[in-house]
Amino acid sequence: MCKFTNTRPPSFKLWLAPQLLAVSILGLPAVAATVQEELKRCTEFSDDSKRLACYDKLANNLQTHIEQRFGHEEKKAIEEAPESITAVISAAQKGAHGKYTFTLDNGQVWRQTDSGRTIWRGGEEVTLERGALGSFFMRKSSGGRSLRVKRIK
Repeated sequence: MCKFTNTRPPSFKLWLAPQLLAVSILGLPAVAATVQEELKRCTEFSDDSKRLACYDKLANNLQTHIEQRFGHEEKKAIEEAPESITAVISAAQKGAHGKYTFTLDNGQVWRQTDSGRTIWRGGEEVTLERGALGSFFMRKSSGGRSLRVKRIK
């Protein structure tokens, strides 16, 4: 029969315990896919101490979540964004090379990027749609030709 002995000093165990605890606490929860789902889960606790512990754990997980999302911020925003929006033109200003800048009622400002001719005025309802490769198109809601636009504000 072979007997194994621990050759590591006792101080090694004391050093390793906090490291293992930190890894288990900072790891993202396997059940919840997003921070929003975790926040919602924390609100379900009726006991104040359990709810607070859940929020404290989530606060520790945020840095890890941010690091894991690094480089995918825009991808997540695009996945959550709608395919189109509808707004009313509050101002249309003709700029350089005959291209227009449109200010919408929602505060957004879009600039025409193609060389198409347009006769759009304030008060007209438009639909902005996603195109291929990150492009956007604006079209009158009543129909007609669309313009390629870029959001500038």
